[in-house]
Amino acid sequence: MLIIVLLSLIQSVFGVGLLLFGTPTLLFLGYSYSETLWIVLPASLSISLAQLYSHHHLVEAKGNACLYTLLPAMVSLVILLNYEEAWDVTKIVGSFLIMIGLLRTFKTSMAHLSLFINQNPRYFYLLTGIVHGLSNMGGGPLTILMAAIHKNKNSMRVNIAFVYCLFCIMQLSVLAFARPDAFNLNYLLFPPLSLLVYRVFNAPLMKKVNESKFQNAITFIILIYGLVSFCNFN
Repeated sequence: MLIIVLLSLIQSVFGVGLLLFGTPTLLFLGYSYSETLWIVLPASLSISLAQLYSHHHLVEAKGNACLYTLLPAMVSLVILLNYEEAWDVTKIVGSFLIMIGLLRTFKTSMAHLSLFINQNPRYFYLLTGIVHGLSNMGGGPLTILMAAIHKNKNSMRVNIAFVYCLFCIMQLSVLAFARPDAFNLNYLLFPPLSLLVYRVFNAPLMKKVNESKFQNAITFIILIYGLVSFCNFN
């Protein structure tokens, strides 16, 4: 519950957190990938829906998100769940975290990547879907994608929330069919807890947080998580 509260605070402000950090954290704690998804997805969905409720008019990602991210994300997830016991999911998660962290670290790379995204957004939507299906780490490339397209912070967060909603609904549908045995009734506590955190802390945190410093801290944590996950220092 403490992990859910802390990561809900981060997601309330920046649009990502529960999946990006919750997935490797729970894998470290010994949860299976399926159990981890059952825990973090509904909690993340509750915050994303709340973010959409007030600013749905800012959503512009509908067509590209539906056409280019959902199907590759679903196919990738089904493949991963079928080989969950044979593959080292923690290393897969770690690899994508390191990639995301390095991209966020080097401003020159980000500038070139932003130019590519603006010229070819569909390819990056496709990549985001594959990354998310294989690792639940789509929040990293999704943030880069939306930052390149949207200069307004509110617009960026709302479009991230919209794509996250699509991802969560799709993933939960696949889990309900493929891994219902990994669900626990106790997990139902987490969505209302996350929503409560969002409602209470979103407005004051948005006013007080220095976004530039916080983004640098996020990048550092992503790299640390990635290295620990990939090297299996647990």
